[in-house]
Amino acid sequence: RTGAETTMSRKFVADALSPPNMNPVEFKMDLEDVPFDLRRHLQYEPPSHVKTLEFKDVPFPYSPEIQRNFPGIAYTRPFRLLSDEGTRILKSIVMRYKDAHLKQNERNKCLRGLGYLSKWVRDFTFNPEVNKIFADLSLQPLSPHNGIMNHGHTNFGEPGAGRAVDQWHVDSTDYVCVLILSDMTDMDGGELQVLQMADATGKFFDELMVKGVPKSKVETVNYKGAGYCVFMQGSKILHSVTPVLKARGPRISFVQSFSNRNVFADDRTRLVAFRDQFDDPDDVANLEYARHKAWRVKGQMQYIAEKLKFGTSEKELASIFANAAKELLKARKLLLREISDLPGFLVNEKDKVTTSGKDRGTKEKDDSKEENGAPRAKL
Repeated sequence: RTGAETTMSRKFVADALSPPNMNPVEFKMDLEDVPFDLRRHLQYEPPSHVKTLEFKDVPFPYSPEIQRNFPGIAYTRPFRLLSDEGTRILKSIVMRYKDAHLKQNERNKCLRGLGYLSKWVRDFTFNPEVNKIFADLSLQPLSPHNGIMNHGHTNFGEPGAGRAVDQWHVDSTDYVCVLILSDMTDMDGGELQVLQMADATGKFFDELMVKGVPKSKVETVNYKGAGYCVFMQGSKILHSVTPVLKARGPRISFVQSFSNRNVFADDRTRLVAFRDQFDDPDDVANLEYARHKAWRVKGQMQYIAEKLKFGTSEKELASIFANAAKELLKARKLLLREISDLPGFLVNEKDKVTTSGKDRGTKEKDDSKEENGAPRAKL
């Protein structure tokens, strides 16, 4: 081996981490759930096209040439995932736990923790054939995210609420599948909007906070109906859901999260979003995040123990240790609340509700400004 590899060029695909063998005290699993039946509940009809991170539509399944030069997935066209029976069962599970677990946060109204509460959801989440669908779409070795609270994250958009179902944001896990469970017939609003920008995080997000989201780069994605989904690399792609103006019922979207099993790939898991924005129980969010980071670093150490050969330079070895230490030290600071990894979000100009939950038209406060005096990002 000559020279040191960069972190991004290293690759070690670790075995997926098994779910914890216990449930948090707040979440008791219903073992009487109807079991997930792949033959009856899955109705996978592949998307015709996928939008890449270069924002080009490419046909799916991918040709060998596209696979060789694939820049990464941005999002798919909507495609069928569940059968009518599977959709009906999943919606009934969501509604069963709505009253006890639905919460309003500063960004949206959501239900979390179904991966702990429902055996159907747990079995659907970890079914190998279901997960192969998303690995094939991303061309990455994906597995369900190690944070079980993220499985079955369900957003509710009430008709006439006067606020976006979800504000402009990037996700706090690498990839997501967003599955519609509600009747979309006669629905006015509730549309998924996606910004055509390959990475809207970091300095790019800071610029959007000041300048706003350019309308010319926004694409609207329309679902065909219940049981259809969109798969996207939501940790990079800024997206939102417009207010539901009129509908037969609430807009209900069921979100599944995935992470890359290559332990050297960039990890966009964000603790603060789960613990402080979505208000997951502190002990649950902290331990899930710690398990996820322990799994990643364990894989990085396995890479040294199992894959490296004699002749590996001291710089290469030291670099792996340094990157693992950096990841662990950042996790320590996040757990102790010394730093924040919250990505933030942008408020839709047509949305009456600000990040603080106050009406945008009040005279007591100038809602064109953020708390620090900077202009509020608008669409």
